[in-house]
Amino acid sequence: MTEKFQTIESKINKPITYFLMGIIWIAVILIIGVIGVVFDLMYNNFRQYLENDPGIFFTLLIAQLLLVFCCVALIISLTYRKKEKARKVIVDERGITFYNNQNTIIETILYTDLQPAKNPSDDVYVRNTQTVKYGKTTLQIYQKNKTGEIVSSSVDFNFELVILRNPYDLYRHFLKGIQHFRPDLKISLQTIEQYNLISAPQKTEFGIFEYVMSAFFIMIAAGLIYVFILLIKMFA
Repeated sequence: MTEKFQTIESKINKPITYFLMGIIWIAVILIIGVIGVVFDLMYNNFRQYLENDPGIFFTLLIAQLLLVFCCVALIISLTYRKKEKARKVIVDERGITFYNNQNTIIETILYTDLQPAKNPSDDVYVRNTQTVKYGKTTLQIYQKNKTGEIVSSSVDFNFELVILRNPYDLYRHFLKGIQHFRPDLKISLQTIEQYNLISAPQKTEFGIFEYVMSAFFIMIAAGLIYVFILLIKMFA
């Protein structure tokens, strides 16, 4: 009986995630506080700044606008389109399923949708987008777009504002799924080594020499069996 392909779910690194979220919200609160202080300073000294030193007023005005812009940008990054952002991922026998914070499916990458590369290169490979030691890592695969053209796309477990504890295990399990369900696709040697995968066994292709040698050894084996039978009849 064939063993069922396992299902792996992403795990959030809650301490780091909450720590980073806390820092961002604290920064938002501090910026709002500074905006209030600067506004109060400008409001109470409006006439004095315009009469004596308008340069300070316009400097404070520009600083105020920059602070408001930063605050709004941070709030938007935390709240905008939350339903479209991945917060959970499951890798199973079908492929990859991404979920948002309401546990609604927002994207799927199925093994059946994967395509071979157009050029004679690897069909699946690791891509490091940064050169630093702990840079962002993604998997590059090939799929058909809406027009039917085969294009390169990324499998990315680097979520916005959520840090996962097991991205390596998720990548590795997806690659194992490709080896199991799509053995026709070629995974790069670097990726196989990086994710500690077992290379698919090479198929042995028989040529004329192999067929001749096989026939020769079969004839020898048949001759030995015939001699052995004659010896048994002679001494029986």
